[in-house]
Amino acid sequence: MADVNNAAKGRTSAQVPATALDVTPVARLSPRERGIATRRRIAESAYRLFAEQGYAATTMEAIAQTAGVAVQTVYFTFHTKADVLIEALKIAGGAAGEASQVSAREWFRDVVQASDGSRRLALMCEHGIDIYRRLAPMLRAVSAAASVDADVNEAWRGLVEARRSGMWQVMRTMAEHGELRAGVDEQLATDLLFGLQRPELYLAFTVECGWSPESFKAWIYATLCQQLLPAEGATAARAPGSPSTKGLTFEAALRALPIG
Repeated sequence: MADVNNAAKGRTSAQVPATALDVTPVARLSPRERGIATRRRIAESAYRLFAEQGYAATTMEAIAQTAGVAVQTVYFTFHTKADVLIEALKIAGGAAGEASQVSAREWFRDVVQASDGSRRLALMCEHGIDIYRRLAPMLRAVSAAASVDADVNEAWRGLVEARRSGMWQVMRTMAEHGELRAGVDEQLATDLLFGLQRPELYLAFTVECGWSPESFKAWIYATLCQQLLPAEGATAARAPGSPSTKGLTFEAALRALPIG
């Protein structure tokens, strides 16, 4: 993750999604629910601090102050700063109310059940890149922590492996339905998807190049269609007004791409 530091440095704080993590109110909750809500509030506060200040500059005292709890509560709940980072990373990987496992989320089921390969790719770009949008501000902190803490490194590797596993599941479905172009099997398709759709590339385009998230989604989608789908299907999937992208946030951005 060494390249992440330069990609994320400088403008990361401006990239923190305002609605990525919602603080849960603790009023009128049972003791157990209050404990869960407090744990989440600490992790959400840490997410913002790690994203804005980095790992080394974020202290347990600052996390406690931002979360509105005593520092002893932070230590009692998480024990170490690395544990807080791991929890913040897990929360950032999913929107409020989503299952922790990506494969159990409603949008992923929509991908698997989609009518054709181009719609599967469109939904993967729409929702998968939204995950990277939440994770990207954390990458600099994760990179710094993973280099010195084995638990953080293991947690990050677990997320990466789960991402690849989910991608393989979708590519296997496409292969079973005959949706991949000739010469591309599920393994190669997974490699291409895994190499292109990743948070590091998201940072490079949206931070270093100044692209909007929607433009990045559109470019990734168009590129994946070209690489994975039969030529005729790829052209139709990328055409303006294609039903494959109907209702998705990058539908308009796709029309602006120079597609030959």
